[in-house]
Amino acid sequence: MRIVVVNAYVRGNAGDAALLSVCVRHVREAFPYARTVIAGMEDAAVHPDFEGVENIGSIRRWVADGEVSLLRRVLRKLLVAPLAVLALLLPGPAGRALLRLLPAEARREADAVSRADLVVSMGGGYLNARPGLNGHQNVFFVLLPALLAQRAGVPVVFAPQSFGPFPARLQRRLVRRALRRSPLVLAREALSAAMLEECGLPADRIGRAVDSGFAYAPEAQPDWRARLDTDPGQPLVGLTARRWLEPAAQDGYERALAEVVDRIQAAGHRVVLIPQVSTGYLGDDDILVERRIAAHCTTPPLQLDERVDYRELRSLYGECSLLVGTRFHSVIFALTSGVPCVAIGYEHKTAGIMAELGLSAKVVPIEEVTADRLWTLVEPLLGPGAEEYRALLRDRVPGYVARAEEFPAMLRALLPATAQDTARAVAQPQVSA
Repeated sequence: MRIVVVNAYVRGNAGDAALLSVCVRHVREAFPYARTVIAGMEDAAVHPDFEGVENIGSIRRWVADGEVSLLRRVLRKLLVAPLAVLALLLPGPAGRALLRLLPAEARREADAVSRADLVVSMGGGYLNARPGLNGHQNVFFVLLPALLAQRAGVPVVFAPQSFGPFPARLQRRLVRRALRRSPLVLAREALSAAMLEECGLPADRIGRAVDSGFAYAPEAQPDWRARLDTDPGQPLVGLTARRWLEPAAQDGYERALAEVVDRIQAAGHRVVLIPQVSTGYLGDDDILVERRIAAHCTTPPLQLDERVDYRELRSLYGECSLLVGTRFHSVIFALTSGVPCVAIGYEHKTAGIMAELGLSAKVVPIEEVTADRLWTLVEPLLGPGAEEYRALLRDRVPGYVARAEEFPAMLRALLPATAQDTARAVAQPQVSA
């Protein structure tokens, strides 16, 4: 049995790395005898595997490679997109012949998904679009491996994720075409399900599931208190930030966070700025944002001014007494550690998932962040008010974690037992006496 996990991102994004780690574990639990490979956004020559699973690269990575010039990226897209479209439209042999013209890395993914027994589009928040050409091409290249697999008769599963927005009719048609042919489409919040219905996907074809980040529980890492050189008795407050807004609004958001940092530290707590994403890909590096925030602070906070392994970060959130989190998987890591959070929402996943946990009152949209508004939510959680929040987490999070662990059973239900038996036989061939 051959399984391909597609649309994996980069390990420098701790949230997406956690989702990939859980996805790989779930696939292995569902089909322990299958051969699994990853088609992701990391160069296979640099990262040939992820947690022991082979990485083959992807079409999407090759056309968007940040190591080459913008002109070359444009030319790559102009080469691949027409070939892929014709391969999808032309009948059998002609379509397959066109795929053989793809560059090596793109051809590896196309071959892998076409020959697989199952393709899993991993969880996350990547199937969305903005108006215009960039939005169209994002939807196309995200869905391309699924469309190629479906053309070859291979089932494609969309693991728990957020969907949308899709402002253009063409985008919605493409989403409908790919997802309505999938045996399992899982939305991780109600608004995503509603957006898929707007694309024309029948409501009974849209499943509801929990973000896989709730199932992420790596082994405990070295003592963060010692690493940060902080007093074991001093409460730590974590803060995550990101680049998202236009320059003037981004500056206002960062200055508001800096003012809140000063207020927290004046109240006797120590703030640590945590880079949830630290990658050069697309310039999405929280370290740069957090340096600017620290420069605005009257009293310097603690900073992790280095790239930290995604497995190590999960333990750091557990050391905090409170998290003010923009990166939503930093919020999930903290919630599953029993840590109260104030979430700053930049996409609908934040408001949607926090609402399902009964925590809507603890969310501020990033466009509306001010120091006073944030402080209104933060200040009560620096004292006795945090205990009520922790009690709510003890009541609700375990059930959420249990739901996140249901994905392997959903996968097993998709493939007949004969396919699983064949995989077992191949993995463990019988030896004649």
